[in-house]
Amino acid sequence: MKSTFLFLLLLVSGSILAQSKTEAVIIKLSAEKYASMNPSSLDKLKTLLDDRMIFIHSNGMTETKADMIQHIKEGKWMLRKVDSREVNVRVYKNNFAVLTAKGIFHATNEGKDMDVDLYYTEVWTHVKDGWLLASRHASKN
Repeated sequence: MKSTFLFLLLLVSGSILAQSKTEAVIIKLSAEKYASMNPSSLDKLKTLLDDRMIFIHSNGMTETKADMIQHIKEGKWMLRKVDSREVNVRVYKNNFAVLTAKGIFHATNEGKDMDVDLYYTEVWTHVKDGWLLASRHASKN
């Protein structure tokens, strides 16, 4: 009986540890994504986005992966920095993860610097080579 209990305890704690690792990976990837949303880091950004990604800005503008890359390349907008807080990740069967957070987005839009306080949700999907951003939606906080 004790050995069965110990086995189950190890199994559950291993599962919790694995989920915590995945949560940390998603948080890291999210930060890398935002740090790469500028013209000098587009190659890195491309590796973090699913080809079918939809990115919904707080003003309602919607971009696909191709749109986003093109807009950043053209200088339409870019991120200078994101100060995230209250970050929470929920992982579902290691197939997808949902990140919710609040953050101050320090951006440049049409050549004008702006700081926006947002609440945002990201959906990450697990693929053969890792995790990709599938969707993101933000609203003003």
